[in-house]
Amino acid sequence: MNSLIVKTLMMNLMKTVEDFMEKEELKKSIEKELKNSTILVTGGAGSVAAVLVKKILAYPVKTVRVLDIDEHGLFRLGREIKDSRLRLLLGNILDKERIEMAGSNVDIIIHLAAVKNIEISEFNPIETIDTNINGTVNMIKMAIKNKPKKFLNISTDKAAESSTLYGATKLLGERIISWAGTHVNPPTKFGTARFGNVIETRGNVFEVWKEEEKKKKSLSITDPKMERYFFHVDEAANFILDCLPLINLGEIFVPKMKSFNIKQLALKISKKHKTIGLRPGEKIREVLMSEQEKENAIEKKDFWVIKPKNHKI
Repeated sequence: MNSLIVKTLMMNLMKTVEDFMEKEELKKSIEKELKNSTILVTGGAGSVAAVLVKKILAYPVKTVRVLDIDEHGLFRLGREIKDSRLRLLLGNILDKERIEMAGSNVDIIIHLAAVKNIEISEFNPIETIDTNINGTVNMIKMAIKNKPKKFLNISTDKAAESSTLYGATKLLGERIISWAGTHVNPPTKFGTARFGNVIETRGNVFEVWKEEEKKKKSLSITDPKMERYFFHVDEAANFILDCLPLINLGEIFVPKMKSFNIKQLALKISKKHKTIGLRPGEKIREVLMSEQEKENAIEKKDFWVIKPKNHKI
């Protein structure tokens, strides 16, 4: 066999082995974090959180507490996941006494609870600020009192160079978490996972298109030039777990996601489209990191780590 071909095959084999070893090491790190731990997941009845909870329960955890204000969502999750380690907690992150009970003797907090819909948040700013900012502050104060080992906040690419109220509240949430990561640590280590849109979640564009196609309507496109970063819900849940062993001093973890043109995605479903225009504050293109953040970011193989401003790389 040609020596160049052999060399190429060997290099590919080595890369495959290295990737496998990295994944195995990461899996061991996650298992070490989760083993015999009690985990609290806020907003746990949501689409991403529900998948995340299933993945967490695949590890040897002690208990997973799911806190949500959605009673039906909790009921549905309980019907879907039959596991004696699952605890369904009805409550609001604005209720300080409730979250203090929920967070008692917890080892890890994964904070997903938020008002996420752009249109609803723009027309309900007080409620959005209450949940996304004040609710996050409540969670941090609870963590300061209850002292879990790790606190992972879940954010969005709309926080980078934010142009919407939703994005602005998530950016401020990230800043508060980074502050906690640099000033409250130890004993609790705080960090944030920031990623783009998630496929197969409630209210996402594919769900809207599916309903429109079913009714034989033209697919709604905000702008033919619009681009968005997309993750599958499994990828999002996996990335959250991947971040847990990495949390140290208020970092923001950003995966290397692929950007897609919305019109091109819609064409894969139907040829019939209608342009409905941008919603208030929406941008043609989102970014995963601002230019300023890039200056303070460390690039890894599959993600970036944005360090808090007051900590050198």
